[in-house]
Amino acid sequence: MPDIAVDYELLYDVAKQARSLKEQVQEARTHTPDASAEDLGSPGARTAVRQYYVRWRGAFRDSEEKLDKLGELYDNVAKGWFDWDARHAKAANEQGAAIAADLWKGQKSAWDTWQKLVAEGKADPNDPDAPKNPGDRPAAWTTQDATGNTTTTTYTYDGDRLSSVTTTVTSKSGLTSTETTTFQPDGTYESRSTDGAGNQTVSNGRSTTTDEPDGRKTTTNTFTSTTTDTDGKKTTTSGGTTSVFNPQTGERTSRTTYTTTGPDKNGKERTVKGTIDTTVDDKGHETSTTVEIKSDGSGTKTVEGPGGRTEKWVSSSADKDTGWRLES
Repeated sequence: MPDIAVDYELLYDVAKQARSLKEQVQEARTHTPDASAEDLGSPGARTAVRQYYVRWRGAFRDSEEKLDKLGELYDNVAKGWFDWDARHAKAANEQGAAIAADLWKGQKSAWDTWQKLVAEGKADPNDPDAPKNPGDRPAAWTTQDATGNTTTTTYTYDGDRLSSVTTTVTSKSGLTSTETTTFQPDGTYESRSTDGAGNQTVSNGRSTTTDEPDGRKTTTNTFTSTTTDTDGKKTTTSGGTTSVFNPQTGERTSRTTYTTTGPDKNGKERTVKGTIDTTVDDKGHETSTTVEIKSDGSGTKTVEGPGGRTEKWVSSSADKDTGWRLES
């Protein structure tokens, strides 16, 4: 499947213009001008203008409805694509922030050890190869893509313990996605996020990280999250993730299993079981495979590769991992 480039900034702008035009049409429909005969030149012209607005009132109302639907369509599409971009931007930025934090820790440890050796008279303070002072701990990591979208990850600490991470993605037109995760000393956490459409998600869970002998970090995470959409409908997801991260190379592999219960696009309650397998190579290229299986055994497989390349597969026997066909 070829790469797809979507200018959601343009779609979002069109949505705003459609709504602005709707307001202008509504103004014309509900505020019939009452100009005097002197303004228009004759009583007949005044009557004709009033009759025009009366006769075309229904057409104006129909135009309002169509413009409203058009604005909603473009708005939803724009925000959907923005959220897709924001999800990947958030993951990439937080990975960069984690690497920067680990790098600082190593530099700070080397600097502190060197200072101790100098104080003990065991090292030359003027050695040109001595470790450099890394300065203050990095508190924020900001990147900007080619289209002008900005992603910022901010850390807060309680002593040496990371207490919260906030990541905000902002498009050049003002669409915003933000998430704040607060960590407790016992390994539990709470995450609160709002996507571009205004849907709010609250997640609670427990995360444990083990340092492997070869330097890799294995993180096990169990979670339950509830998403409330702008209409007040709730969707609940519970599951767990195991992730292995190599801070030396930036490579990461993770597997998430989850169960989601909530309304489908038609408002009917449904339960979906899914898995997400993700790999990030040493160049930062991410590949993610998501498999979702419905109660009847049917399901979808979505493969998202580097550069936004996406393939979607469907099967009536997804629960057996057979019968996959590429969706056109």
